[in-house]
Amino acid sequence: MKSTIRKLILTALTASLCACGSFFDKDNTLPPSPLVKFTPEAKPHALWNKSTGWGSGEDFYTYVPAVTDTAIYTASKNGYVTATQKTTGKTLWRINTNTPISAGPAATSQVVIVGTRAGDIYALHTENGAVAWKAKTTSEILSAPVTRHNIVLIKAIDGKLSALSVTDGHLLWSYQQTEPTLILRAASAPVINNESVIAGFANGNLVKLSLRNGNMLWLQPVAIPDGIFAIQRMIDIDADPVVSGNRVYAATYQGQIASLDLSSGRVIWTHDLSSFTGMTVDNANVYITDAKSDVWAFNKLNGKLQWKQTQLEARNLSGPAQIDNTIVMGDGEGYLHWLNKNDGHFVARTRVALSSILAAPVVDNHIIYVVSQDGQLAAYTL
Repeated sequence: MKSTIRKLILTALTASLCACGSFFDKDNTLPPSPLVKFTPEAKPHALWNKSTGWGSGEDFYTYVPAVTDTAIYTASKNGYVTATQKTTGKTLWRINTNTPISAGPAATSQVVIVGTRAGDIYALHTENGAVAWKAKTTSEILSAPVTRHNIVLIKAIDGKLSALSVTDGHLLWSYQQTEPTLILRAASAPVINNESVIAGFANGNLVKLSLRNGNMLWLQPVAIPDGIFAIQRMIDIDADPVVSGNRVYAATYQGQIASLDLSSGRVIWTHDLSSFTGMTVDNANVYITDAKSDVWAFNKLNGKLQWKQTQLEARNLSGPAQIDNTIVMGDGEGYLHWLNKNDGHFVARTRVALSSILAAPVVDNHIIYVVSQDGQLAAYTL
């Protein structure tokens, strides 16, 4: 299993790679930690497992499934979007957009929205997959579209965040951050909270904007670039920010995780940590997987480390999701791992696919939906 981090790196300028030189001379990737033996405390039960298309192939796009009341929507690199019935796994429809999809999907009761490498945005009717409308942004889209209140947010890799009408795709407002020349080939999705938007960028900045007009309410750097070479100065916010109560949590690659006041952007606590995958928050803790595939639990109020699970190192973990008293995440060999929230010990494990699980599982009504790199979509209960 090759290093996900090395494959995620994207350069905007060839000169940047020349400056990095020896960083790419050899691959010092650690082998994945062997699967540890433990006494299972629960047994995963597969409800169904099916192929939904090509998946992300070798491009490492993280297609998180979009779940509605009746269906699950998935996207593939080769342009296919698939609607699957939630309870049976039956294919409802599958259409080909005839363009490489790089982000999404997001779904409302009316439309499914995906983004492409060319910066196109497609909205498809949930009933049959027919194109409802098409729009255009300035560059490739790597972060999943986000929709609420009849607005869809699209964040392109050049740092442009666009708000479009879900009805017809016309531009409502846009906001721009200047991004570095070297970034990870990944991107965090914005978060809609009431009438505001929280968005993280590859320059390490976290911003809060008005959902109505895009006006900036506050800006706070989560990390500061440090180092001689561009690769050392990468501080991308690629894990989706999470809002919980009056706090927002964000993490950077080669930087730190931070808790900020939602109203003002004031930093409340930080901890050195490098992550590009994801996190989840409950009433007590923040759970996050880092760039080494260690799993951390921090007290959400004061940032105190509650526990750290290191026995999954180098397994290329996805971001975590919550179900009951466990967190669950996928790995680079197609396994799902369940850890106890209280102390991080192993609760259960199952193999979903023979390829990587890049996107965090989605939990809906006590069912776990997970999609693998080769497009296998599965539903599990625990």
